[in-house]
Amino acid sequence: MALIRAVSALLATGLAVSATGVLLPLYVYPSAEYGDGAANWQPALAAIAASPNTPWLAVVNPANGPGATGEPGNGDANYVSGVSQLNAHDNVQTIGYVRTDYGAAPAEELHANITTWASWTAGDVGVSGIFFDEASAADFDYLSAAITFARTAFGARQIVAACNFGAAVGAEFYDICDVVVVFESYLNNPEYPAYEGADTLDANTPDFSYRPQAAVIVHDFVGSAADGQSADTALLRKYVQEAKEDELGWVYFCSAGYETITAAPATAGALAAVF
Repeated sequence: MALIRAVSALLATGLAVSATGVLLPLYVYPSAEYGDGAANWQPALAAIAASPNTPWLAVVNPANGPGATGEPGNGDANYVSGVSQLNAHDNVQTIGYVRTDYGAAPAEELHANITTWASWTAGDVGVSGIFFDEASAADFDYLSAAITFARTAFGARQIVAACNFGAAVGAEFYDICDVVVVFESYLNNPEYPAYEGADTLDANTPDFSYRPQAAVIVHDFVGSAADGQSADTALLRKYVQEAKEDELGWVYFCSAGYETITAAPATAGALAAVF
């Protein structure tokens, strides 16, 4: 798989490379002001630069997909600047957001969005794969067909197919998805699944052999965990170390929703620092 091969190549150089990477939903608009060099993404870019031996998978999303213009960056100079800066880092792969609507998005819509992402080849704005959001575990054939279309659309380029189920899925999905998001929820909210560290990894992956493809996304990392531990940088470090020890492929923690990467304590910089 493309991402596993990329990490293996880094390991072959003798560098101390983390087998666990950061899956970053970079849904923040790149700029605070037009033409400011993607100022809103600079904290993420600084975190990426500060952790050169950590793989990063950055999901970009101009308009719940690539946007309607069909142009690289959706014709937006701020996205062109931001994505170009992401792609300048050797430890980053940038992938494009596609919403599957739990298997309800029409195939024509999926194909159009995937084809647009594949056409982002001008300059340094290309993406290396697709993030299939709102993936459904109830329709294997739908998702398999979408991923097959994506691999064909990108041609000879090796791509990453990341599938966000947000919950445990069967082993068959690991055969078609390079990355499988097995948990996406709060750190601790009684109305939603809460993240419980290694226990969540044990419960949500079929077995240990699938861990390198699995990912967890924890938002609203504030207050306290289900076991009463304070949501601070010490707990963030503990969770990341557990993930690395369990050979989990990808993690992401943030202290709000995906509209910010600077909310404490789990800022993009703090997350990079605990690797």
